[in-house]
Amino acid sequence: MRLKLWVLPWSVLWAQGWENIRDSLLIENERIEVLDLDQRPFPDVPKLERPVWQIESPTWEGIPFHPGHHPAPLQPTKPTWTKRSPLHVTYGLGRFWTHSLGANWGRTRDLRADEGVSLTHYSTSKGHVPQARWGYTHLSGWIGRYSDKNGWEASYRGGYERFIFYAPFAEGWDGFKSDSPIPDSLRGHYFRQELRLRLFDRNKGEVRLETRRLDFRQGGPEWQGILAVESRPLQVARWRSRLLTELFVEGRRFLAGGRVVADRVWGSWQVRLGLYIAGGRDSLFRLVAVPVGRLLYDGISPALRPYLELQGNLQPLTYYAASEINPYLRRESSILPLIREWINAQGGMRGQGAGWEYRLALEYRLIQGAPLFQPKWATFSLRGIPNFQSIGAVLQGIYAPNPEGLYFEWRATYRQWRTSETYFGLSPWEGWTRIGYQKPERFTAILSLYSLGRRSLAPALEGAPFVDISWEVHVQFLPYLSIFAEMNNLLNQRFYRWHGYIERPIDFRLGLWIKLG
Repeated sequence: MRLKLWVLPWSVLWAQGWENIRDSLLIENERIEVLDLDQRPFPDVPKLERPVWQIESPTWEGIPFHPGHHPAPLQPTKPTWTKRSPLHVTYGLGRFWTHSLGANWGRTRDLRADEGVSLTHYSTSKGHVPQARWGYTHLSGWIGRYSDKNGWEASYRGGYERFIFYAPFAEGWDGFKSDSPIPDSLRGHYFRQELRLRLFDRNKGEVRLETRRLDFRQGGPEWQGILAVESRPLQVARWRSRLLTELFVEGRRFLAGGRVVADRVWGSWQVRLGLYIAGGRDSLFRLVAVPVGRLLYDGISPALRPYLELQGNLQPLTYYAASEINPYLRRESSILPLIREWINAQGGMRGQGAGWEYRLALEYRLIQGAPLFQPKWATFSLRGIPNFQSIGAVLQGIYAPNPEGLYFEWRATYRQWRTSETYFGLSPWEGWTRIGYQKPERFTAILSLYSLGRRSLAPALEGAPFVDISWEVHVQFLPYLSIFAEMNNLLNQRFYRWHGYIERPIDFRLGLWIKLG
């Protein structure tokens, strides 16, 4: 088996190998040791772990290891990973009496079994503006069993999220006082659950079954079911082909689609050809049929590889996903549309070297049913834009020459769109940079800078550009005890992510991380 593994805390993680079964165990094991125990289900301060615009990562080849840090070959019958503490407990306290608590138990890792449970809570008991409060509690569990040729995984994640919203324009309401009872229009909560089952076999393929449910405080429940099947790669002549199918059901809405792709290498050319066909129903029957493909030339040098990609998609617009971006939603009686992406074309240059990778590309997208968050007094409604076109540029890269020491990561997007309606909440440009220093299991320091351009918040109302500077430090004093500290929005800027809702000013958090067992 061939394996490459690269880990950076809170950041990127690439893995390659012929056996994803074992790779996933090593990755999950490192995630529990290094990551923040999933304590921030949503950004509670104006700091994003990624730009709001989705950047679809390319198929990274993996950053080469430093010559002295190749992992030992994995054996199929015995663990090769260092034994980890099975129980992790963290507690943090921040400005505005923000409390964070996490408890995570996981089976000591081996290559045949995996199981664990995690409980996280995050809340504030004092609002940064009058009467603003929020809190999240999430419970998750997972189990997996593996052999040399096949395996299965099951996981559950459920959470309760409660908000008392704040709209500054409410101060202009007759009789409004900061200590008066909160009207129902400014309250909200979600109870979301997700169950996943994955079956995979090296010689047959993979089956994924997912079910999700979201309960609004107002409105009926939302239930979703997803079934996805991926065939094993088949060799036809000199082409390596595979088939992916998916079925989605939610109330009266459904969609079914399939994607077939075939790959081949001609000298310095890497070619992928395929076709995507899907049909579904929201208020009307929708059909999408688009060619998909990829062309890459690596004959110049590893650092300069021009490429061109083309794809399309049919996917549902759901409250389940949208409420994670904008929690101030209220359910509408109309049926949400299916998002038809007719063209998603991207072309540019990508490359890699000793410890670095990058991607620079231009893109064009044509979408029907793109999500729109429409301001509606103290809440937002969700619907789809009939026609949405955008053209833009994407820059993404990382420089991490050694497994420990300094590393840099950056992402940036610029897009101009054409639509018949105002597009609220999103800026044409965003930038995100992170500088970090890590000494595994001893010390980690991160400095991040996030910038966002002007954007429409409501009709005839624009939000000013925003820059967030944040840092965090983790120090291990004993093998079982670490402390961490972080500060966000160091410039103390006023920032409105959505119309009427100001994000928190300069903020900090201190905490402990204890490992037991």
